[in-house]
Amino acid sequence: QVIPGIEAAVKSMRVGGLRRVVIPPTQGYQNTSQEPIPPNFFDRQRLFTTIFNPTRLANGEGSTLGTVIFDIELISIRQHT
Repeated sequence: QVIPGIEAAVKSMRVGGLRRVVIPPTQGYQNTSQEPIPPNFFDRQRLFTTIFNPTRLANGEGSTLGTVIFDIELISIRQHT
């Protein structure tokens, strides 16, 4: 399962393409888990994060989830089975 913001960004990409994706809280992670590692990911695909604030406040606004920025490179496309 991929967060909605990434899924939307990847749909229009071509193999070999690079894209910086800025995902607002409304399209990002829907829970407060501090480990945004989707199940069944291989070691090479892990998402590494550095947590500076254990409550993950977004810009001091009191929100527990903030904007996330990903740099994505589309390596290949796997056919849906």
